[in-house]
Amino acid sequence: MQHEAGGAAPSTRWYLAYTEPRREAHAQEHLLRQAYETYLPLYGRVEPMFPRYLFFRPSQASQSIAPVRSTRGIQAVVRFGYQYAQVPQTLIDAIREQEARHTAGNPASRRPQTGQRVRVTDRASAFAGLEGLVHSSADQRVVVLMAILGRQTPVRMQVENVEVIQANG
Repeated sequence: MQHEAGGAAPSTRWYLAYTEPRREAHAQEHLLRQAYETYLPLYGRVEPMFPRYLFFRPSQASQSIAPVRSTRGIQAVVRFGYQYAQVPQTLIDAIREQEARHTAGNPASRRPQTGQRVRVTDRASAFAGLEGLVHSSADQRVVVLMAILGRQTPVRMQVENVEVIQANG
């Protein structure tokens, strides 16, 4: 994901943060709140391409990267000796192309996202044909909020047993 904070042009230099285990998205959220541009390459919109690593850059050329070291979810900014590791834009572009190719050819990339309406397609399920709202989605499972006995009830199921309902149908 990428975020451009308004106004001035972002720095052209990308840096690399080393995150706490399985906290890449958490660290990304905190960097975005501090107005850094971030990039977390993902396989199929789910798994980080580079576990524990997150690319970032200042949203303005004058913005310091010093606060990143103490950002929640980040253990360190990658350095070689006293120099922060810098990632060229050409490498970021190449990673984005690879991510897009992988996502386009991967059925998992079409997995339901939080907030989408879905229909249960598993004919063997007691919930077959029922619709609900995705509460959360993981690698192979999805939690769908379904109206059961007048209450919103979370139901866990395999991701392949639901289909996203298009807005027009």
